[in-house]
Amino acid sequence: MISIMIVDDHPMVREGLAAMLESEEGFEVVALAPNGEAALGIAEEKRPGVVLSDVRMPKMDGFTMLGHLKRLLPEVKVLLLAGMPLKEEEERARQGGASGYLPKDVDQDRLSQTIRDIAEKPDYFAAEEFQAAPSPLTSREMDVLKLVAQGRQRDQIATALGIGAESVKTHLKGIMTKLNCPNATSAVGRAYELGILRA
Repeated sequence: MISIMIVDDHPMVREGLAAMLESEEGFEVVALAPNGEAALGIAEEKRPGVVLSDVRMPKMDGFTMLGHLKRLLPEVKVLLLAGMPLKEEEERARQGGASGYLPKDVDQDRLSQTIRDIAEKPDYFAAEEFQAAPSPLTSREMDVLKLVAQGRQRDQIATALGIGAESVKTHLKGIMTKLNCPNATSAVGRAYELGILRA
């Protein structure tokens, strides 16, 4: 029997995943947690074989939890699930000791087989074939976003990149649209959250 803990800040996702996995033969969902911080104490008590965790959560994200969890329970297998998969996050998951990194919309058969594979194969790492792009932004939009993150104003960004202020405005609009943010400041925060920008 493979014991599983599910970590996600959305109750419907947690409970939906639990119901789906409990319907599979050989799986037992032993714990649910709303974030990485809560998951650590629960995991120490319940000692699941496999932890399914969202990447982006309040209080403690999936990557921070992964680091703590692998020190706390070295044998535990962690499968990270991302709403917006990024190639560089997949690499981060691999380097951090996770057993896989999959999109949240993965189908039930694939998820179930992945859990069985990571539980049974010591060095297995599950990833999608599509290999998500590193970032939804163009290289120029990334240049603009990095300067915004440094606190530069529009005219300073234009000077630094050798482009017009109107071009900067256009790039900012593209960034905010792609990241679904109302302003540049929230776009910077969202980019850090998604792993597009690194501290």
